[in-house]
Amino acid sequence: MSRALNTLWFGIREPFKKMNYAYLFLASFFVFFALFVFIPVWTVAGNTLATQLEIFTARDYVVLILLSSLSSLFITMQVYVMRQKRKIGGVSTATAGGFGALFAGIAGTAFCASCLAPLFATFGIGFGGVIFVLEYRFYFVAGITLTMLIAIYLTARKINKVCTSC
Repeated sequence: MSRALNTLWFGIREPFKKMNYAYLFLASFFVFFALFVFIPVWTVAGNTLATQLEIFTARDYVVLILLSSLSSLFITMQVYVMRQKRKIGGVSTATAGGFGALFAGIAGTAFCASCLAPLFATFGIGFGGVIFVLEYRFYFVAGITLTMLIAIYLTARKINKVCTSC
């Protein structure tokens, strides 16, 4: 367990030795946070930014910050891996899982039926799916967080050269 945590810690810390990656993390954090806030504003007719910010509770803001942080960390680590691919070898297969988790993060931050319905309709998911997600949304957020942590861990293993197929 401690070896896994050391791998994770080193993998997270390594990209941040250069300030460019810290700037990338901050920029992507603000982009993700803005997307998580603006997607419901854009997809719901008549919704405004002020209304959306009023709807969010303190718990919603914690979820937004958590998912924005994890998504930004994942993107930062993936960019580091891609730039180091000559030294590390190949692009991580965690990329596909991580980008799937990023979409799930966007879906998980929508906390009302009118926010989720247009987003899900794009993918052919009916209103029953929307109600199901709303009913169990915090389980979805927990699953999304776990998926993001796994993607980050696999990317950290790649950075540490522990796993060449991760």
